[in-house]
Amino acid sequence: MTYDVEPVIRLLATIALLLSVATPRSSLADSAPVAPVKTDSDTPVTAHRPPPDEPVRLGPFQQRTRHPLYLLHLQPSPRRARVMDPGTVQITVQGDWANVWEKWSRRVAAGGQRQDFDLEVVRTAMTLRVGLPRGIELGIEVPFISLTGGVTDRTIQSWHRLLKAENGGRDGVRDGRFKYAVFMPNELDYTVDREVVMGLGDITTELSFQFLKPSRTVPGLMARLMLKLPTGAVERGLGSGDPDMAVVVHFEHGWRRFAVYANAGVIVLGREGLLKDILRPASFTFASGLELGITSGWSLVAQVHGNTTFHEGFVHRFTKLSPMALTVGTRVRIGELDLGLAMEQDILNGDPSADITMVFDAVVRVGRPRR
Repeated sequence: MTYDVEPVIRLLATIALLLSVATPRSSLADSAPVAPVKTDSDTPVTAHRPPPDEPVRLGPFQQRTRHPLYLLHLQPSPRRARVMDPGTVQITVQGDWANVWEKWSRRVAAGGQRQDFDLEVVRTAMTLRVGLPRGIELGIEVPFISLTGGVTDRTIQSWHRLLKAENGGRDGVRDGRFKYAVFMPNELDYTVDREVVMGLGDITTELSFQFLKPSRTVPGLMARLMLKLPTGAVERGLGSGDPDMAVVVHFEHGWRRFAVYANAGVIVLGREGLLKDILRPASFTFASGLELGITSGWSLVAQVHGNTTFHEGFVHRFTKLSPMALTVGTRVRIGELDLGLAMEQDILNGDPSADITMVFDAVVRVGRPRR
C-alpha cells in the first residue's frame, strides 16, 4: 500500500510557519533600524517613529461600499485610533477598482421599480492629514472617480464559477456593458447616459481628537467629525448634491504581534437634492479589523466593514440588505513609505456591496514631530 506524503509535508510546513510567527521576540519597535534626524539642538530625534512604549502598527485599509448610489455619500473608513504628531503631515494616495452588477425590476401599485447598474468604478483619492498640538488633527480627502463599462466582467464570472457562486444574471448581457439607471414611479428617475464618466467627486473634510494615545498597555481612543462637501456633479454620478456629516469613534489595542481595530458612528445624510425621496435620514456605520505583524515592517490585515442601508421605498430585497464586505490584504513599510494591497469581497448574497474590489494605497509622512 502506498501513501501520499505531500499533504503531510504541507501540514508540517504550515505548523512550523505558525510556530515561528507566534514565538515571542524582542520589541518590534526596538528592533527596527532608526536613522537619527538633525534638529536645531544638538540632540538628535527620530522622525515619524513611535516612541519606545508605542508598538509598530501599520493599520487597517480604507474601506467603503462602492455601489454607485452609496458612493455618492459620505462613508467613514477604518483607520488607526491615532492622530498625527504635531508638526507631521501624512499624504495618502488610494486607488479602488470595483466591479458592480445589480439588475432587477418589480411591479408596484404606482408602476414599476427598477435598478440597472452594470459598470466598473475606479476611485482614486488623495488624503492630507496634519497633526496639531493638543491631540488634534485636520484632514481633507479629494477623490477622482471614473465610471466605465470596464474590462473585468469575464474575470468576475470565472471567479464566481470557481467559488460555485451565483452569477446574478450576468450571462444575459454582453461583457463590458455600461448601465447606470434607477427608477421609482413619481419619485426618482436617475440615469447617467455617458458610457465614460471621469471627474471630481465630493470632497470630505475631517477633524479628529485624541482621547487615549495607544501604547503597549493602553488602548487608543479617538473621535472624528466629518463633513462631505457637494463638489461632484450629480448628473454624472459623481456626487449627491448635498452635504453629509458623520461622527465616528475609533478604538485600537494590541498584544505582541496582534492588533485589533474597531470603529462605529452615525452618518447624517443630506436630503435636499435629487435623491431626497429615497434616502433615510441617517445610517449606522461600523468596522472591525485584525492585524498580524510578521516583521516590524510587514503585516497581514483582515477586516469587515458595513453600514445600515441608506435607502428606503424600494421593494426588492437586495436594496433592503445592509451592505457588508470582507477585506484581506498586506502592508509593508519601507522607511517613511507604507504600501498596501488588498482584495475586498461582498459577504451577503445580493447586498449592495461590489462583487470584488482591488485596493491599493501608498502613505508617506513628511515633516518632523515636536518633542
